[in-house]
Amino acid sequence: MESIKMSRPELPMSKITKSVMIHGGISCVLYIVFMLIMKLVGLLEVTELRMVNYVILCLVCLYEIRKWIKRREAYVPFLQVFATAFFTGLWSFFLFSVFLFIYSRFDFQLNELFMKHPMGVFKNVPSIMIFFEGSAASIIVGLITMQYFRRYEEGEDSPKDIK
Repeated sequence: MESIKMSRPELPMSKITKSVMIHGGISCVLYIVFMLIMKLVGLLEVTELRMVNYVILCLVCLYEIRKWIKRREAYVPFLQVFATAFFTGLWSFFLFSVFLFIYSRFDFQLNELFMKHPMGVFKNVPSIMIFFEGSAASIIVGLITMQYFRRYEEGEDSPKDIK
């Protein structure tokens, strides 16, 4: 159990940054695809469906960390897991907010939806509220992934057993 804890515990910052950028971009693309599907199906006005974006983020972050553990055959420190999931979420929701800001200028249905359901003080800039909401969800996803992958650090499971 001790050999698991000592083998390559920390990832280099350059790899973490690259992974956050790539997986954040993948998450953003999946949010956009989901939003466009909801538009095609006529469910764009059901704003509660944005919760699916948080599930997408959680699944992408779980995949990202699991891939690291599988490749390295070693645990990843839980604070590094938290920070990676959090910054992946921040980056993905920042990109999604920029997309929504630009896209709502061309899609009148989405623009009307934003004006129809104002979000507090930010009536003219709902994409900022989506970023803040996504940032809060990123904290929750970070805590979920941190607890999930803690079992490798504590030796409950071996990273070598990941399939």
